[in-house]
Amino acid sequence: MGWVGTGVPSKTMSERYNTPAEGTLDWHVPLNENFKKLDNHVEHRDAESNMDQYAPNAGAKFLATDTGTVYLGDGDMWNPIGDITPSSTGSKTADDGTIIASPGDLQSAIDDASNGAEWGKRPTQTVRLVSGENYTVSDTIKIRRGVRLECNGARIVPSGDFDVIEMYRESQLIEPHIDSRNQGWSSTQIVVGADDAAKLEAANRAWVRDAYLMGDKGAGTGLQFRGGSGGPCSMQWATGTINGFKRAIDLYAAGGDTSGQGDWSNGNHFEGLIRNYEIGVSMRSEGAAVTGNSFRLQAQPNPRVSKWLWYMEDDPRSSSQRGDSSYVKKGNAMLVKSWDNINYEKNPYYDSSDRKPPVWYIGKGKQYANSLYDFGGLMGNQYIVNNADTPDRNGILTGHGGHVTGTTEWSQPPNYQRNDSRNWHHESRNS
Repeated sequence: MGWVGTGVPSKTMSERYNTPAEGTLDWHVPLNENFKKLDNHVEHRDAESNMDQYAPNAGAKFLATDTGTVYLGDGDMWNPIGDITPSSTGSKTADDGTIIASPGDLQSAIDDASNGAEWGKRPTQTVRLVSGENYTVSDTIKIRRGVRLECNGARIVPSGDFDVIEMYRESQLIEPHIDSRNQGWSSTQIVVGADDAAKLEAANRAWVRDAYLMGDKGAGTGLQFRGGSGGPCSMQWATGTINGFKRAIDLYAAGGDTSGQGDWSNGNHFEGLIRNYEIGVSMRSEGAAVTGNSFRLQAQPNPRVSKWLWYMEDDPRSSSQRGDSSYVKKGNAMLVKSWDNINYEKNPYYDSSDRKPPVWYIGKGKQYANSLYDFGGLMGNQYIVNNADTPDRNGILTGHGGHVTGTTEWSQPPNYQRNDSRNWHHESRNS
């Protein structure tokens, strides 16, 4: 006799069915008894309209393949005991309430899962993809409030040039594998903060875990933290691997509202690996602030496409117009192990001599208190093109060398010449 995980004994196949020994007389009798048992032990599967073709033996089970209703026989009739397809989408529902979304029904399954109270914090409803399946989508997937989408080893492929996933308040995206390669695609794979999402903040999180995003080198955007007409994108988190793209990670304030509930993108965080990008981390604004965002990265550029590890766009206005609080980028920080810096061959400051190209561009305007912490210990401020109106509070700190703050008992020369005089890249506006 076998045992199941609860400690309850479970009969083996040889114990449940007759196994006559070699040479047994009338061996057909115990085998016929086996067939009678199988009538009860094996589930009947057919359309519900054909159910009367099957005997409702006591203990027998019938699954209606068209309606999902499960019946149990009592010797006289079939009695309904449950339903594995309560959704109108054609998707399945597991015993724990998880909706298993079939290809072609993903958005319908999400919409069904999001139905619920409009006020207060919603309970989370899980939608899970079928592992190993390809989900070809013809429109943006909108992860609604209260929905947790578990991608479960499935692959999502857009069939056109549109944003693949947009996230709303109180939504979760787990292990998405999105592939937009080889189709001339130029949109964004994951947008944290849809245009009509309302404010995203710590209490109303929309977070992404263990993403695997694949795009063409130098085309489209992998992950975007977007503040805009729906409200700010604030304090959201994402982790994963982003391979390819024009912008691997994009912090985008998509409007000019600088008020407390404005269009800013701030306090967001990403951890993971980025490779084969044109720009690793992009910071853009239509007027609102991009502030206080942080990153912990392994970064590897590609010589055929890569320009910048970190690019902070210029304030587009003239110097005489930059006295207000628009287009501000401040207090952002990056902890990075930056590989193969010589591979930023598409950088406009690149040359073929032994002078390596800069990796960080700080544009004109109020851009200050931004820091890059170099885990490799090889980069100083000469790797920054610093064109900011307030340049002195930006800089690179190295993981090797320097002084311990608050003591004179320890110091170690860094691997590069210390940049005490704030000598940024020699072609910087502030050099």
